[in-house]
Amino acid sequence: MTLFRSMFVLMIVCVCILMVVGCTTKPALENPAGTPTPSSKALYKVTIAQPNGSHAEFMKMDSDVYNVGEVVEFYVVNEGPETLTCANTPPSFRIYYKKDDNTWEYQTEAGETMSPRISYLKPGDSTRLRRLITTDWTPGRYRIVFDGGISRVFELREISKL
Repeated sequence: MTLFRSMFVLMIVCVCILMVVGCTTKPALENPAGTPTPSSKALYKVTIAQPNGSHAEFMKMDSDVYNVGEVVEFYVVNEGPETLTCANTPPSFRIYYKKDDNTWEYQTEAGETMSPRISYLKPGDSTRLRRLITTDWTPGRYRIVFDGGISRVFELREISKL
């Protein structure tokens, strides 16, 4: 009976260690290129007016105004009472640029590969953190659109050279 008790205690200790390690590690960000991505260090902490019905408040960003070259970090949290249905797995996004004639142009180089399988974002669930490196982007207004019907507008400013 003593051997059984010792083995049982050892198993419980192992399970506790595994649980603690699993709960304290940070999830790795997906970076398909395998190169380090700088984290967001937005110099502005401001918000801009968002279109009605876009659920922009569901998309979490540290600012709505960035300088060219800064990293834009964002993710979506379903803060609504209903499950969001997304056309892709994981929920994908597209980036649009607002042209001078007030039309939005799709930015193919900034989007991501989509896998056409339905996924769901339940109330309280969130997507993974996404990053956009804005080096060489044109200053102006951009819109991030998730396939679950959520969008948010942000502005990219040119850094003045003295």
